[in-house]
Amino acid sequence: MSKDGILVTGGSGLVGAYTVRMLLEKGERPVVFDVAVNERLLGAIGVDLKSISVVRGDILDLPGLITAIRDHGIGRIIHFAAFLGEEVQRRPYSGVRLNLMGTVNVLEAARLEEIPRVVFPSSSTVYLGSLGEGGPKKIDETIPLSPLSVYAATKAGSEFLGRTYAQRFGFEFIVVRFAALYGPSPAGLKATREQAIQAMVRSAIKGEAASIKWPYGPSELLYGKDAAKGTVLACLKDKPKDNIFHIGSGEMATGEQIVAALTKHFPKAKITLLKGERPMPYPEERIPNDQSRAREQLGYQPDYLLEKALGDYAETLRKIESI
Repeated sequence: MSKDGILVTGGSGLVGAYTVRMLLEKGERPVVFDVAVNERLLGAIGVDLKSISVVRGDILDLPGLITAIRDHGIGRIIHFAAFLGEEVQRRPYSGVRLNLMGTVNVLEAARLEEIPRVVFPSSSTVYLGSLGEGGPKKIDETIPLSPLSVYAATKAGSEFLGRTYAQRFGFEFIVVRFAALYGPSPAGLKATREQAIQAMVRSAIKGEAASIKWPYGPSELLYGKDAAKGTVLACLKDKPKDNIFHIGSGEMATGEQIVAALTKHFPKAKITLLKGERPMPYPEERIPNDQSRAREQLGYQPDYLLEKALGDYAETLRKIESI
């Protein structure tokens, strides 16, 4: 079998599902590797399950991962499978085990099976400790890593592991660091911000009044489709000069701005924001990350700024939740 398949671990999560769809649209052969395949989300965003290969597998099972690579002729890997931020804070041992050892398993599989490229979606949280008073006025890929949470530490650690594995064993390890993700998904482990935005969208669709806790200052939000776009570009780009890319929207948004943008789609929406407790130890004062490198080398530009993204969000959520 030719090795033209692209294994997408966590391929039925929010960004993974959109990534699978975009790979299909580009004529690629994605293979979903996930411990619990979210068929509802894949179907809602237009992925025909008959058009893809699906492997139900645990990222901590290295033999199972290698078997999937061999059986499906895999030539590249996109590694999404992980516990998300607040879940790692709640269950640090399980989070570290899954996030770090899952990455090690992917790297070992790449080494043993001679996979030429691994793409690793990381997070802007890896450098948040370098912000603050007197911190950098420009956030590009040279910013020092300084994680402030266990989750961020697992992402930073995975970046270092991938970099050293790639140097030692001669394959490409490309990092795409995402801004704050949001998007429609039935997943139960969404972060507080994602849960709040989804609650806003749901109440607007239903025309129901809602009071929603919002604990954040302005943040750079990144819609799931744009995160997938950056990932696919990094996966398919031939010989990029660099191997770390910041992927974001370039715009900051407050909770009030999210509500205002949503109200343009649903003028009768009645959403009240309440001050909530901050769930993660991240600074409230931030600036957008610099995306010059991704734009120049990958051709990345965000397609879904806030208002357009929320319209797409609502349309997809209607399909997922039948509302």
